[in-house]
Amino acid sequence: MDIISTIDNSLTLLSRLREISKNINEAEIKNVIADLSLELADAKLAAADLKEQIVELREEVSALKAHKQPEEKPDIKSGCYYFDGDSSRLYCTACFDSKGAKSLTSKALGDYRMCGVCQAVAK
Repeated sequence: MDIISTIDNSLTLLSRLREISKNINEAEIKNVIADLSLELADAKLAAADLKEQIVELREEVSALKAHKQPEEKPDIKSGCYYFDGDSSRLYCTACFDSKGAKSLTSKALGDYRMCGVCQAVAK
């Protein structure tokens, strides 16, 4: 149900009601008033549906935001993350912080490490 078209129909009926009221044809006025009442009731239902959808979407967004937060707390070594006390496997901080992905790094020149996914360099 499109709330905008329902409101537009209500406004059209209201304009007709103004025109008809000039002629004061009582039966026709009652019919237009009844039609206007139905249109406004439809608009009220559509607005209630939209409110419910907004609440559901807000809950979904909150759930997604909560899920996105990584549950594991990494420690740092050589500019990279490591997890669960296993400092031999070093992960890219950029990939983990932005996507929550654990991307292993490999040794590069000197003391540097490089991510195989995003090509970030850490020291």
